[in-house]
Amino acid sequence: MTLGRYDYERRYRRRVLSGVGKFGLMAAVVLGVGLFAYQMGIEQLKGRDITLREEIAALSRQKAEFELLATQMQHAARTAESRSAELEVRLQREVPTGELARLSQLLAERLKGGLDANRLAFIISQAQAQRNCQPADSKRFTLTTPLLKGGARGTTFSNGAITVTGEGQSAHNAQGNPESWFDPGQPVTIKITGIGGKSTVATGVLPLHQSLVIDNNEYRFTFAPGQRSFVDVTADRCAYP
Repeated sequence: MTLGRYDYERRYRRRVLSGVGKFGLMAAVVLGVGLFAYQMGIEQLKGRDITLREEIAALSRQKAEFELLATQMQHAARTAESRSAELEVRLQREVPTGELARLSQLLAERLKGGLDANRLAFIISQAQAQRNCQPADSKRFTLTTPLLKGGARGTTFSNGAITVTGEGQSAHNAQGNPESWFDPGQPVTIKITGIGGKSTVATGVLPLHQSLVIDNNEYRFTFAPGQRSFVDVTADRCAYP
């Protein structure tokens, strides 16, 4: 009886100890897995933190580069605006406008046509505001039109030394039919011819102005619409230059 009871108690203790050992082993395994997972999480967090820090540093460098580029572009824009303003002022100061532009164009055309620059400079230097001119001479003449081509047309000045002729477009009546006289609202062509064949042409809607130099005289003509079919012309003759 004593021996059987002893064996039972010993087996009971063995089972208890075995259960405790298994529990401890399982707890150790679970704890080990937990510690491993925790350590892995810590390492991942550290890696992510390093990556984020690197990305933040890269973004900071890009931001600084963009800010520097923006500053350089703003400086370049201000420089370009200042340069543009300087060029505009220089353009307004150096490029002729108005009457000066017209005179510059005439000078360029004369030089291109072969006229000597010294001759042009002499003529300009001799020009004076107070001119030596003869009394103006006024006349009138008719223009040829598509329906009025026969007969003598035009007029003369300076004892026949200069001939003035012209042509225009036919006027129309209320029914829209063309008339023999010219229409003063349409462009006309007027030709001024001097002895020797020297001539010039004025084209456009009246009034028109044109000049012609013959020998030592400059003839300045003003053409204006007169009575029906007529053009009034006034000629000034002045010493040239």
